Amino acid sequence: MNEPHQPIVVQDLATVDMRPARSDVYDREIALRVLYEDPRTGAEHYLIRYPPGLRTRRHRHTHAHTIVVLSGMLDIGDGRVIGPGSYVHFPAGAPMTHAPAGGEACLFVIVFDGPVDAEVIAG
Repeated sequence: MNEPHQPIVVQDLATVDMRPARSDVYDREIALRVLYEDPRTGAEHYLIRYPPGLRTRRHRHTHAHTIVVLSGMLDIGDGRVIGPGSYVHFPAGAPMTHAPAGGEACLFVIVFDGPVDAEVIAG
């Protein structure tokens, strides 16, 4: 466990161990690694790898979140696809989809401003 006021460092994100995770948002498992959880605010930071061909359902989150793509391509659901080095911020409550694009896996860091939740939106 980190001491207070000490930086948390995770080097070489492309090679860190990740665990399988499921959500009603996805049609199959994704790979996930918790990078940081703030006990005071509930903010959560994750490293996520979407497998090629993953499909996502339209959904929303209570808290805003930001994605920084490390490798692969990410379809952000509004007709745009972003690649490595790209940043996207989704406001709290905004309906969205985000999924890998281009037939390859997508690795990214996602930072939630509060505890993670997901509400699938019908239709």
